[in-house]
Amino acid sequence: MSHRQRLALVLLGIVSFAPLLGQIPVVALAGVMLLVCQSTFSWGSLRLLGKIPNLDAFIIALVTHVTVKDDLAKAVMIGTIGSALGFAWNQSTKISVTLSQTKLNPPSGPTLPNVKTYNINGPLFFGSTQRFSQLFRVKEDPDDIVIDFTSSRVYDHSALEAINNLADRYGQLGKRVYLRRLSSDCAKLLAKVHDGGLPPYEVVEIDLARDPVYGVVEDAKLYENISVNQSK
Repeated sequence: MSHRQRLALVLLGIVSFAPLLGQIPVVALAGVMLLVCQSTFSWGSLRLLGKIPNLDAFIIALVTHVTVKDDLAKAVMIGTIGSALGFAWNQSTKISVTLSQTKLNPPSGPTLPNVKTYNINGPLFFGSTQRFSQLFRVKEDPDDIVIDFTSSRVYDHSALEAINNLADRYGQLGKRVYLRRLSSDCAKLLAKVHDGGLPPYEVVEIDLARDPVYGVVEDAKLYENISVNQSK
């Protein structure tokens, strides 16, 4: 008898023979349920335990435990929250930086041929802001640096705060930060964090042909009537 036939038999018994089933000891019904679980469980999935990430294996074990101990609805909720937190943690550890030298054309002054450039790799959001701030050597860096977001993306308000706080650290030492490959939304919201305009030590470079286009998770009203210091 296949597991589908067993399930159909159990359903038929519940619907048609409820009074009779009410006289069966609960222990016996528990045995029936264990048999059903044994038949319907995908035992082949156990082979994946050594191949999937430890976090995924932990979520599977956690959901299974909560399902048996409490109920399925609670297990689904805990599994969803655990998976979301795990994803945020994994993404927060992926942000990194590579260093290079690039040409810089400041709004005023001569062209600088070899400017230290931080190339950001990975998403910048609330979970990765702390690591992002630790990637820079503010005191050791020259007076002008470039932060390039070509391989990154700014997702939320915490990321904007992290960028501005980093620029403030450079500005306190009399140094200037040039932000490259940000979307226009990022530029506007960065200015909004500074109450209407970026300080002179934080400059957003604008290149309409190469800058990415995406929005930031923020209140729409923050986009209105904002001026931005720009370097073309």
